[in-house]
Amino acid sequence: MAKKTLNAQALLICDMVDKSRNDSTFVSFVEAMLNLTRQELQSIAPWAWWLKDEASLTATTSGQQYVAAPSDMDFDSDIQIRDETNNRKLRRISPEEADLIDPGRDLSGDEILWWPQRVESTDGITNETYRIYFLYKPDSADTLVARFGINSVVLTTAQSGVIPEKYEPIVINGTLLKVAPRADVDLNISLIARQYEEGKQLLLRDANSSPSESNGLASHRNIHSRVDGVHGPSWPANFDIR
Repeated sequence: MAKKTLNAQALLICDMVDKSRNDSTFVSFVEAMLNLTRQELQSIAPWAWWLKDEASLTATTSGQQYVAAPSDMDFDSDIQIRDETNNRKLRRISPEEADLIDPGRDLSGDEILWWPQRVESTDGITNETYRIYFLYKPDSADTLVARFGINSVVLTTAQSGVIPEKYEPIVINGTLLKVAPRADVDLNISLIARQYEEGKQLLLRDANSSPSESNGLASHRNIHSRVDGVHGPSWPANFDIR
């Protein structure tokens, strides 16, 4: 069974609370609560594999210190930026550190450091933009790849979202708790609340479990989190993973 779209989930909840599918105002409310529940679930498991994304950054332009950040990048997540042109990983710093290193923004060369920054529009009314700044200021165009956690996205009717299909019952239960007071329907709220909490714990357990626990690259170091009972080196002692 494929993932249901936002609207299909909303109509299902309308059936569960015995409300008309033709009540567009109520359906829109349910869709808003579905989005709210998804945001809630994504916020408690920001390290889940299904919240990771990879994007090529707009190739840096010689003399320009920043590039536009991917629209779905969550700056509070674990972010890696790799310079594919020069085959190295960039290190994240803060704007304050950048000011200490290069207060006049005079240094140019290959970018080796980066930091995120929000930039408001000049009128303070239109949407702000998010940028990734570099030190040094790039003196040539390089190809960069970013790996990061994504922001929660407000879904439309035709979208099914990033949360895997197996967690849809958790989304439904969490939404029912938000919809029930307005629906004014006789539901076993305590049962739904308990199922929702159990579902969140299941989601957290899955998100915190690495697929590589039993066969991760460990070089010559012991794997302390292995679950298969096998310990010791997985690679020759002179093969160290950097």
